[in-house]
Amino acid sequence: MELIFWWMPLAALGAALLGAGLYVLWRRRSTGTASRGTPVAHSERLTALPEYRRVLRRYRTLLGALLVLVIVAASSGVLLASRSASVETVTPQSYKRDIMLCLDVSGSMTDVDAKIVDTFASLASDLHGERIGLTIFDSSAVTVFPLTDDYSYVKSELTTYRDSFRSQGEKGVQYWQGTELGQGASLIGDGLASCVLGFDGDKGSTRPKSIVLATDNYVNGEPLLTLTQSAALATKQNVRVYAIDPVNDQADGTLDSVALDLKTQADSTGGGFYALGDNDTVPSIVQKIDRQEAGLFTGSKRLVVTDHPAPFAIAALLLVLAVLGLLWRVRL
Repeated sequence: MELIFWWMPLAALGAALLGAGLYVLWRRRSTGTASRGTPVAHSERLTALPEYRRVLRRYRTLLGALLVLVIVAASSGVLLASRSASVETVTPQSYKRDIMLCLDVSGSMTDVDAKIVDTFASLASDLHGERIGLTIFDSSAVTVFPLTDDYSYVKSELTTYRDSFRSQGEKGVQYWQGTELGQGASLIGDGLASCVLGFDGDKGSTRPKSIVLATDNYVNGEPLLTLTQSAALATKQNVRVYAIDPVNDQADGTLDSVALDLKTQADSTGGGFYALGDNDTVPSIVQKIDRQEAGLFTGSKRLVVTDHPAPFAIAALLLVLAVLGLLWRVRL
């Protein structure tokens, strides 16, 4: 901590020394001229009494304690007026990000999709400045809702689709509606390209753009765009792709060729690849992606001054109460 108005204690000390000097000068000039009270005969008999001396000692002790408390209380007041604060330079993270959830809704992906939308639905109430969108695809792509920062709407839609994924379409909407208009299934390239095109076309935007892509990359049919072409489009548009794949590793612990291709293309965009080890890992993976994306965009450095008046304010208050108590005690 430091004192913002560092000169205040020096000014207070100077004022105290000046006041003490003026008092001493006044006392010297008034000595012998002012009345020193009414003479009383044989007063030494009174002042020699043990009880008188005991009362006088207590009185002087109380006056000394009162003087100390007044000085300390005044010092606390000076420090409070000097503005005790901590000063630090911070680089704040900005959370003005665009996140598109891009979900393969073929039959093998519904459990993963349900966990992803459930995780983002629970995070929606804590978001500030991010825009969330949802696009689903199989043989064709459907924009469930575009990028928006209406978090109550986001939470409502994600919860609806979570229930639909979990119940295989028996609750809420039928999640596959509109995704069966093309030829084939799990056309990853077309789905990813649709998600990339869901971002604003302003290339000058500084908002980080990311796609959370959930797919097993098992393509059935002939897409208009391959995964490689869609990844190149994402790179061109400054969009990072984070792929989540419920892949089963081979016997030697390596990824199969399909998962390896998905990992290669996701990494090429500056994003990442996450292979699921069990059914409980989706929330932690999504949160990891969120934290990683937050670190990609920071604001300008700025000086932050944080005041800490509480210790001196509390001390001054307690000391003033103690001074009032002693004033009552000595009957001044």
